[in-house]
Amino acid sequence: MAVIQMEQRDSTIVALLNAMGPYWTLVIPLVLAIRFTYYRYASPLRRHPGPFLASGSRAWKVWSTWSGHTEMDHIRVHERYGPIVRIAPDELSLASPKAAREVLAADKGFHKTDFYKVFPPPENPDIFTETCEAVHAVKKRHASNPYSMATMHTMAAFIEDTQRLLVDKLDRMCKAQDQYCNLGNYLHYFAFDVLGEVAFSRKFGFLEAGFDVEGAIKLIDDIQWYDGIMGQISEWDYVFRRNPLCKYIPSFDIGNNLVTRMALDEMAKRKRSGKPTERKDLLSQLFDAHAKAPEAFEEGDVFAVAHGAIMAGSDSTASTMQSFSYHVLRDPTIYANLKKELDEAAAAGKLSDMPQWSETQALPYFQACLKEGMRLRPAVGLNICRLVPLEGAEIGGQFFPGGTRIALNGWVLHRDKEIFGHDPETFRPERWLEGDAKMMERFMFQFGGGAHLCIGKNLALLEMNKTLPLLFRDYEMRLLRPDEELQYHSTFFVVQSGLEVRISQRRKA
Repeated sequence: MAVIQMEQRDSTIVALLNAMGPYWTLVIPLVLAIRFTYYRYASPLRRHPGPFLASGSRAWKVWSTWSGHTEMDHIRVHERYGPIVRIAPDELSLASPKAAREVLAADKGFHKTDFYKVFPPPENPDIFTETCEAVHAVKKRHASNPYSMATMHTMAAFIEDTQRLLVDKLDRMCKAQDQYCNLGNYLHYFAFDVLGEVAFSRKFGFLEAGFDVEGAIKLIDDIQWYDGIMGQISEWDYVFRRNPLCKYIPSFDIGNNLVTRMALDEMAKRKRSGKPTERKDLLSQLFDAHAKAPEAFEEGDVFAVAHGAIMAGSDSTASTMQSFSYHVLRDPTIYANLKKELDEAAAAGKLSDMPQWSETQALPYFQACLKEGMRLRPAVGLNICRLVPLEGAEIGGQFFPGGTRIALNGWVLHRDKEIFGHDPETFRPERWLEGDAKMMERFMFQFGGGAHLCIGKNLALLEMNKTLPLLFRDYEMRLLRPDEELQYHSTFFVVQSGLEVRISQRRKA
C-alpha cells in the first residue's frame, strides 16, 4: 500500500510539473512577486522607510555591495529617509552613534549574523568570523596577550626594519629625474611586509620587488569582494565557494595565495623543528597559547588567527595611511601645520630617527590628523551586522523585534553632526583640538566596538604612529592630481588607488 501511495504522489508531482511546463516563465515571476509583496507588507519592519527594492528582497544590498560603494549608498539613503532605514526585509540600518554603542556593547546580547560565516576558513573561524559568542570569548582570551600593546612594543624592531627598507626605496625615488612615487602602492606593500615580519619573521617581498608579487594583494581584494557580496546572501556560498566542485577551480582556492602559503609553510616548519624560535613573533606566541590550552585553542585556531591578522591588518592599515596622506597633502595649510609640529619636535630632540610611540603621542596636531582620517574615511566600507535578541530590544528609545538585523556603517556613523560638528564631510583636524575629543572618541567605530573590537587595533596604531611622522618629517611630497578625489572601492575594506606624488628629501631643520 505504501508503495502505491508513493507512486501516486510521484505521478501527481510529475503531472503538475508537466502541466506547468509551458507556463513556467509566468509562474516563476508570479511566485517572486508574491514573495516580494509578502516580505514588504507582512514584516514587522514595514513601518520603516527605505529603498523600494530593499523592502521585499535583499537585492538592494547585493547590488549596493557589488557596486563597490555601499558606504556612499548608505550615506545617501540615510540623508533621504532618516536615521533608521530598512535596507532588506529583515534588516535596518541605524545612523545614530549612540544607538551603535548600545548594539555593540558587550552585555546586550546582539550577536553576529551569518554574514560572517562566508569568510574563510569556514572550518576554523578566526576571532573576526566566529559567530558563537562563547567560542569567540575563548579564542580571544588566548590570543589577546600576543596582540596586547605591551607585546606589540616588543615587536617595534620588526616595524623599524621594514621602515628602513621603505626609506631606502623612497630615497632612490627622490634621486630619480621625475621623482615619481606611487605612495599609495608603497604604503600597501609596507603594511603587508610589516605584518609578515610581525607574524612570521618574514617579509612577503612586496617592498623589495616594488610590485604586487604573484598578484597576491589583488587576489585578497577579489576574495574580500566575493565575501562582501555573499555575506548578504550567505546561503548562496554553498552554491559557489563551498560547492565541492569548486576546489578544482584555482581562483576559488585561497591556498594558492602567497600569504596563505607562507602561513602554512611557517606552521609546518615550526612543527617539524619542535623548538622555540629566537624571535617571539605572533605565530610563536600563538603556538605558546596552543601549548597551554590545546583543547580550547587548537592548532587550527593558531593558523586562523595568524592568517587572519595578515588578511585583515594589512589592507585596513594601508587604507588608513593612504587616507591620512591624501587629505593632509591636499590641504596646504594642514600640510604646513603638520610639518611645523614635526620639525619643532625633531629640533627639540623629541622625535627619534625612528619615531617612537611615546614621542608621537605628544604630537597633538599629528594625532588630530590621524583621528580625522579614521573618522572621515574608515578602513571598513561594509556594515557591521548584529542580530536583535529573540525577546527583542529597545535601542535609542525604540523597540526592535527579535531577529531583526541591525546594520551599522562607520562612514554613516562618523558623519553625525550632533557628535562631530556641523561639517562632518570636511577633513578638519582642528575639530579634535577645539571640541570634546574624548566624547568624539567614544563614538568612533573604525575598529568596531564592544567585545568584538578589532584585535589588531594595537598593532595598526603602533605601525601608523611610527611610520607617518617619519614620512612627513623626512620627505616633501606633492600630489600629482590635487584636484581629483582619491579613487577607491569597497570590498570589505576600502581599497584605494591613485595616491601618486612627486617626492624629494626635506632639509633637516
